[in-house]
Amino acid sequence: MATDRLNEYERGIIVPLVCDMLRKSCGRPLPSSVIAEGIRSRGFTVTTRCVRRVINHIRCAGIIPCVASSPKGFFVASNEREITECIYTLASLADSIQEVIDALKRQRYVKFNI
Repeated sequence: MATDRLNEYERGIIVPLVCDMLRKSCGRPLPSSVIAEGIRSRGFTVTTRCVRRVINHIRCAGIIPCVASSPKGFFVASNEREITECIYTLASLADSIQEVIDALKRQRYVKFNI
């Protein structure tokens, strides 16, 4: 579960800060770098990688329903189209990753007989 990947600091400090920023963004996409900088400006330490892990946790746990993403950043979807587009994009990404996994397994077998 995504919760297991967060430490106490991330769960107790970073999650509420990210939630606050997402709620206040009024649907405006926020890149992880902007979220991280906003948190750092409040005196906390955070990386963009941490922000992405926290957003994954927020999405999987349903803390804020329908947190979508686009190339411009993360936002709370305001309509069905926005969340459907995000689902489609994520599904396509998952399919692409699975293709690479399958190809590497075949290549590993050919090269190393494993």
